[in-house]
Amino acid sequence: MFLKTEKILIPFLCLAMAGLGFWGHLTLPDGPIAVHFGVHGPDGFMPRDAGLTVLPGMAVAMMILLLWIIPAIMPKSASLERSGPAYGAVMLATFLLLAAIQAMLVLTARGVAVDHIRVVTIGVGLLLIVMGNYLPKTRRNYVMGLRTPWTLSDERVWDKTHRFAGPLFMLGGLGALAGAVFGTPQVHVGVLMIAALVPAVASFVYSYLAARRLNLT
Repeated sequence: MFLKTEKILIPFLCLAMAGLGFWGHLTLPDGPIAVHFGVHGPDGFMPRDAGLTVLPGMAVAMMILLLWIIPAIMPKSASLERSGPAYGAVMLATFLLLAAIQAMLVLTARGVAVDHIRVVTIGVGLLLIVMGNYLPKTRRNYVMGLRTPWTLSDERVWDKTHRFAGPLFMLGGLGALAGAVFGTPQVHVGVLMIAALVPAVASFVYSYLAARRLNLT
């Protein structure tokens, strides 16, 4: 069954996020809490209950869209089922990252010292590694993967581009992890941008060159 495991685990993660928010509602004073963090610490605040519910609410909306609506409306010629394991793994990693951020918000509001930039850098680095591992296993679709004009127009270009991109995204993720372990907060942000942008840009260019080699442009 398509996404059978994800349809169990992702609602559980959304429920856990909502539970953390409710626990914060019961135990935190009714005042602003930090919801955004820069390299110098908190730089964005919201009222307690709004700050505790925004991420769970976003997660529920994403869950409904990604687990049920998009698979139902996808054209049969570009069915997500051909990329089911990749789609499910990347989606699950994304929701795990959202749950970790929700936990950080609640812990910070309770006075626990958390290195937010480092944790997010590690989380995104792991997400990039998961993406890189599964990119070569995706098949042409309109939802996930490197959707350039050339990959969407020809399955050969799609396959070549995703085999090229997979190791790059994994290297980017490993670079983000190394930066998170050894760098300063400023280094974390810079490494994270490089880790995500360089593989994406290189893969975009590669898809164009692959299409040219096949005389498709």
